[in-house]
Amino acid sequence: MKIIAMEVGVIGTNCYLVINEEKRTGVVIDPGGDADHILEKIRQKEITIEAIFLTHGHSDHIMAVDEVREATGAKVYISEADADMLTKASSNLSIYMGAGSEFKAADKFLVDGDIITAAGLKFQVLATPGHTKGGVCLLCKDTIFCGDTIFSESIGRTDLPGGSYSQILHSIKTKILVLPDELKLLPGHGPATTIGWERRRNPFLQ
Repeated sequence: MKIIAMEVGVIGTNCYLVINEEKRTGVVIDPGGDADHILEKIRQKEITIEAIFLTHGHSDHIMAVDEVREATGAKVYISEADADMLTKASSNLSIYMGAGSEFKAADKFLVDGDIITAAGLKFQVLATPGHTKGGVCLLCKDTIFCGDTIFSESIGRTDLPGGSYSQILHSIKTKILVLPDELKLLPGHGPATTIGWERRRNPFLQ
């Protein structure tokens, strides 16, 4: 498994290209903008994209979803609780950023506990509400793609519609901190970290 991180969109969202080098296939996680850049990287790597996973529905994580879906033919996955954030600008908050962007509905839902096989890789869905009602993390091998649930020494904001401080802490403690310390965390913004580092150094978890 090879992972390529790209900082995209107006506020620097981490979009991840997860590649199965043997099969020349991959998935895109959180195409938050700059569709041309994402698609060029896919062309450079000469891979077929089999799925687009959305960790949640805020506009900075979905702005390029339709363009990437149309160009690749890949199915789009999001949790059912965040599904209307694709189709309603008021729900994905783009209306408050002057964009008012709406997108096609998701093709499939991410369900807590499910294991989805895409590009020959297995992704386990971990429901982690708190930043949004339907936020999820995706565990693949030794890596968790954690969206805006947890960051390096911080956590996702909870003051937006659908957010809950108590819920996000519960999600982190029951879905992430129960896993081995050596697992890597690849968040929606900022640098990568590990579960062990956050267990020891994240001030919100002490």
